[in-house]
Formats: sequence, C-alpha cells, structure tokens
Amino acid sequence: MRDTIDFGIDLGTTNSAIAVVEEDGGVAVIKNNDGWDITPSAVWIPKPGVVHIGRRARERVHSDPKNAAAEFKLEMGLADASKRFAKAGTTLTPPQLSAEVLKSLRADAAHHTGSPPEAAVITVPAAFALNQNKATLEAATLAGLSAACPLVQEPTAAAFAYGFHDADDRAYWMVFDFGGGTFDAAVVSKRDGDLRVLNHAGDPNLGGKLIDWAVVERILAPAAASALGLADFHRDNPVWEGNLAKLKGAAEEGKIQLSRRDAIELTVELTVGGGDTETFEYTLRRDELDRVAEPFYVRAMNLCRNALTEGGLRPDDIDRLLLVGGTTLAPGLRERLADSRDGLGIVLDTTLDPTTVVARGAAIFASTVRRPDPTSFQPAAGEFALQLAYEPSVTTTTPVVAGKVHAAAPVDWTGYGVTLSNPDGQPPFRTGRVALNAEGAFLTEVAIDPRRTSRFAVELTDGSGAPQKISPDSLSITHREVEFGGPQLTHSLGIQLADRAFAPLLRKGATLPTEARKVFRTAAALRRSDAEAVVRIPVVQGERDRADRNRPVGMLEIRPLDVRIDLPAGTEVEVTFEVDVSSLVTVVADVPLIQAQFEAEINLDEVRTPRAEDLATALAEAEQRVAALRESHESDVPEVRDRLRRLDDEGTLTTARAQVRAAGVDAGEAVAAEARLREVGAELDDIEEAADQPALVRELRDLLADAGRLVSEVGHPVDRTALAELEQRANEAIESGSSARIKAETERVTEFVVELERRQPGWSVRLFYALCEQQGRMQPADEARRLIREGKEALAAGDERALDSVNSRLVRLLPREEQSKIIGLVGR
Repeated sequence: MRDTIDFGIDLGTTNSAIAVVEEDGGVAVIKNNDGWDITPSAVWIPKPGVVHIGRRARERVHSDPKNAAAEFKLEMGLADASKRFAKAGTTLTPPQLSAEVLKSLRADAAHHTGSPPEAAVITVPAAFALNQNKATLEAATLAGLSAACPLVQEPTAAAFAYGFHDADDRAYWMVFDFGGGTFDAAVVSKRDGDLRVLNHAGDPNLGGKLIDWAVVERILAPAAASALGLADFHRDNPVWEGNLAKLKGAAEEGKIQLSRRDAIELTVELTVGGGDTETFEYTLRRDELDRVAEPFYVRAMNLCRNALTEGGLRPDDIDRLLLVGGTTLAPGLRERLADSRDGLGIVLDTTLDPTTVVARGAAIFASTVRRPDPTSFQPAAGEFALQLAYEPSVTTTTPVVAGKVHAAAPVDWTGYGVTLSNPDGQPPFRTGRVALNAEGAFLTEVAIDPRRTSRFAVELTDGSGAPQKISPDSLSITHREVEFGGPQLTHSLGIQLADRAFAPLLRKGATLPTEARKVFRTAAALRRSDAEAVVRIPVVQGERDRADRNRPVGMLEIRPLDVRIDLPAGTEVEVTFEVDVSSLVTVVADVPLIQAQFEAEINLDEVRTPRAEDLATALAEAEQRVAALRESHESDVPEVRDRLRRLDDEGTLTTARAQVRAAGVDAGEAVAAEARLREVGAELDDIEEAADQPALVRELRDLLADAGRLVSEVGHPVDRTALAELEQRANEAIESGSSARIKAETERVTEFVVELERRQPGWSVRLFYALCEQQGRMQPADEARRLIREGKEALAAGDERALDSVNSRLVRLLPREEQSKIIGLVGR
C-alpha cells in the first residue's frame, strides 16, 4: 500500500511520459505497449468506439488529419477549441484529448504495477496561464485520476530529477527546457541539501513546433510549390491542409534525423490538381535547419539571460546548464548554447534523458506528497480510524509523527496507547507505548534509516493492553539528502488601478501556497441611487507596469445592490489573494465600512480563441509602431536601436506574421499570436519610453528648475536640503539611463513642487482650471465629468480641502506621462 502519490506524468505537447518511484526508492520510467519510454501526445479515432493513442495516432496525424489530432496542449483552456473526428462523428475538446493520453499512461502504469494510479503529479509549463492549469486538472479528472492531483512546473520537476541524481552539495544550475510547444528556463540553487528554484522565465508558445512550421513555410512549401506547380500553397489555405500536414510530419522527422546526420532525404507524396499525387523530394541540410531555427534559439537564450539578470546572476555564476526537452537534442542548438560569445557559455549537462527527465522529477516530487487519505473517520462499531500527520519525505533521521484516533462512539481514552515499530530497520526500531491524550491524540519521534524508506506498523491497545483494530495500520517515511524548497508562483498577481497601473499583491517567485492582502481606496463614489454604477477591480497576472499589458484573469465587482449605504470616493477596500500549490487563485475584497466581502469572478471557462481579424489589426499596429520607431528614433538613442535589433534577432514580427496567418485554421496559433502581440506591444511601450528619454530628462530638469525657483521664493532651510537631495537622485537616475528611474524621480520632484506651490494662494483653483482644460484626455470620461462637477461645487462653497481632493483624483485620470506635466504647467 503506497502512502505517497509516487507517480509523475509529463503531459507534453509532442510526447508524454509517466514515471514511478519504486519501493526501493529508485525511479522507473514506465514503458508503453510499443516498448517506448515516451508516448506521442496524439489521438486517432478512425471509427466510432475506436481510439488509438501514441505512435499509431502520431503517424495518422500527417496522413489522416481529419481523424487524428496532436499538439492540442497548446489549446488547453480555450472554451471554444475542439477537434472534430469526421469518420467517428465525434468532437473532443483539448482537455478530453489530453484525458485520452492520460488514460493511456494510466493503463501503462497498471501493467507495470498491477493497478492504475489513483493520483499523480502532473507537470505544466512554468509559463502556463491560470485557465491552462485548470484545463489540465480537468483532463486529469476526466482520465479517472483524483481531483487532488498536484501540478508542478516542468523546469522545477527537471531540477528535482537532477537534484536527487547529482552528488554536488552546493551549486547553481539553470534548467533549459525546450519542448515541443513551450520553453521554460529556471535558475536553481542547491545548498546543503536544500533544492530551490530561484527564478523562472519562459514562453508558453515557443517550442519545436515553431521550428517545424518554419521549415515547412520557409523551405519545403516554397520548394514544393515551385516543383509541383501548387498555387497559393500556404498554411492558411484549407485546400492544402493534407499536403501541409504531410510536410509538417516530414519536417519533424527530418529535424530528428538531423540530430545525427548532416543531411536527410525527404520524400513526400503530395496531392496536386485533380486529386492526383506526385512525389516531392528534397534534401534538407542541417545548416538550413539551423538557419530557420536561429531566431527561436536566440529568443530562448535571451529568456535565460532575463532570468539570470532578475536573479542578480551572470552566466559564469552557473555551474551547469541542464538540458530538457526533445529540441535540446539538436547539435546546432547545443553548439550555440556552449558558445561563450554568442551563446550562454555554460557547461552542458546531458546525463539524464531530456525526453523523460521531467516525468522522473515529477515522480520524485510525487514521492514527497501523501496520497489523499481514503480512510473514513467514522469507523464501524468496535473499530478505530487513525488520522495521521507527518512528512512522508524528510532530510532528518528522527522525524515526528502525530496522529488522532477516532471511534464510532465517545471513548474515554485513558489507558489507550499506540506503538510504532519498524522491525526491518537497521537497527530495528520500536517506540515505547505512547499514551493518547483526552482527545485521542499522540505525538512521538521515530528513527528512520538514512537514504531508505522506513515502514512502520501502528498498533493500538486499550487500557488492559488488548490490541484494537485500527485503520490505517502502517505508514512509511523516506529519508532523502535533498529537500525541495516548494513550488513557486511564476507570474506576479495583482489588480489594475484607475490609472491603468499594475498593483501587484503577490510577486513572481513566492513559494506556494501563499496569500497576501493589501488595502486600496476606490477612485469613485458608489451611490445606491445610481443603478448603473459599479466599482470594477480587474485582476491581472504578469510583470508589466501597465496592467493592460498583462493577462486579465478575473474581475472584482461591487454594485449598488451589494451595499447598504453610499460608498464615498476613497473608501477602503482590502483585497486578499490566495494561491494554492497548483497555482489556482482565489481573490476576495473586503469593504470594512459596510462589513461585506466580495469574491472575484475568476472565470476561467470563458477564455476563447482570439479572432483572426483582431489579431491582424494588432499585427498591423505593431508593424506601424516599429516602422515609426525606426524612422524617428533608431539612430538617436542606442537603447532603441539595440532593442529593435533584438526583435529582429528573435524573429518576433516574422513569427507573429506566420502565427496570425495560421490563426484562422489553428486555435493554438491564434492563442500564440495573441500572447506574442501582447508582448510585442509591451516591448514597444518600453522602446518608445526609451526613445522619449531625452524628453523625460528635459521634463525632469525643468521641474528641478521650478523647484529651485519656488524654494528661493517660499522655501525654508529644510526645503533647500530636500532640493539638494532630489537633485542628486535626479542626476543619478539620468546617468543610469533608466527611463523607469527617471520617471520615478520626476514623480518625486513633482510631489515636492506641488507641496511648495500649495503654500501660495490660489494654487488649488489654478490647478483645477488647468485640469478642466485637459478633460478630453481623461479616462474614464464619465468619472472625469463627475469629478469636475464636484470640483465646481467645492469651488462655489469655498471648500479648498474638497477641491484638493478632487484635483488629486483628476490628475490620476490623465495619462501617466501627462500627470507631471500639468503640475509644471500650473507652476509656470
């Protein structure tokens, strides 16, 4: 009887695998019916009631695309994504397709161990969004696994496998996980038995699939179109779906073969006009593959550099680069990674199979997680149930075991006791008789053998010493030399403020489970008489300062019907975020004024495939912005030039164009295109900010000049000291070249100027009238109109304090870059 979950599943885009920790503590990758360690994540349904998974299905994906499916992991979490199997007359969603793969893996495990696992640890990309994680848990339930299946990030699982395999006591590693559909990097620290992931970076839409399609679209399809006279031979043309599926299969197989050879002969039977077939032949060379794959390699390495920089590390601080995922088998990528000038220059570690290491690590993690306790704590008459509390995997040899005994009827526990024994221990171990307290509970220390699993029998005796039947009657504890530091939050979580700024409550890297709370104030009043009014607090995840550049995940809403009294502007709202070990989120807003709580609607079931037309519009906007930057600023500001070059090196817009073209026929590509374009938009925000840096510097210097004038006119000695400090900080920010630091110091000087201006008569009135002139630039417009009415009422009443409050709220409705300008304008 297993006490821990023990099974780990890598549910991959291209291939999946399952591993188990055996009773002797070793890890075994379970082979499928074909004798393979990996099972292709593919489903073929040729007729009703017949479902094939794995190798046979993978072969049919390219020859029978209307009745086979693969790479559906990339569509997980989309409410409208599905695959129609024409001959079977059935439609399956991505979670249902994934469930079929999980069922196949469970059957392989049943063949290996005698029974299918009830639960397993399932891995997900570190960069997966909340809806994708939820869809993965749905797939597990559909496959017959327990709802208590933990999720763990793929690079974390890989680090776990290496950590338990490696003898180093102190080291820094980087996991380089380049799979079929996703890329993840993780910086890992191993220190005196503590294995901890320090930082993540990744792209849920960067994988070997992109390389396969790049080979098709840039090499094979143009060659086939020329050789066979195929018109409009593009991926978004449904007429050629079958041909392109065959070329995709050939590209994938060629890529695999080129990991061992310099060139490979590809032969594909393609359909031409009239339904005839002709043979297309092409010699694919490794240097061709490397050329089209280069932008994807560059992006992966740049993400690694980002992860290192965020962690305050450099490549030469890392002892080894742990290669994970099938794409890392490519010699061209390995050569690039090892290059100290153009690559990462970190020693490569290939000691574990990159295609199964994630499953191995997931199994090791699973061996540290107790199985869901099936025991009922309402035992039958005359029997007893034991509720245990202990860590199943420890680094000490003297762990503590606690428990509580339950009976069907009230019991006087006086005289009852338990004994824990391990006769197979080296040496054998047995506790003394541990008396139960008045509630039937006990606590005791046991001794376990180093680097082994120790199994203890549990005996319950009554006051006369007679043994009693108890369930469970055993437990096991495994000693390990490495302890896992816990899963981490891979995206910051927070809310969007009224000025569209992002206010994170939980930062990326927090150990799970975790929670945080923070008090905010409403930007607008909520009057019960206004039935249309609503306080909306968007919940978002990501790392960008602009909330709308991050991913929306939910909405907190407070409506007039929800409150008993009017809520004035500035009402306190305490927001609490809770995240469990599988990264599932709960958000609650508490309004102390009315003693009421509101739970955010984290609706993950309505995320839909982006519209191809909207993606095309977003792509055109991004291309126009890039063109404008090249024309206006590239030659002026080195940072702009460097960052635009990075977009080119990573092939960002080229990839986005291909994904947008394919969005109409591939939901996964539509999701990838949306994510990539959102990231491009955020990157262009940063580049435009860098391009505007000279103007930011001028604005800061002008504000400092205003501050100097005001200090001369109305300042005190303490103001002169404060100004000197502000000037020093401003100069340091300018010298750093950081737009973010310059903006931060601009805000600081602006606050100082406002404080000085307020000492002069008529300041609040002048500011209010200046803000009225900027009303057209304020968002939301209805809130601006309401505040201006409120300001005019305060002006008529001569209430300067109320006018100050209105001014401060109006300023926040302006675009951030205009907020300091309005202060300087009024001051002059």
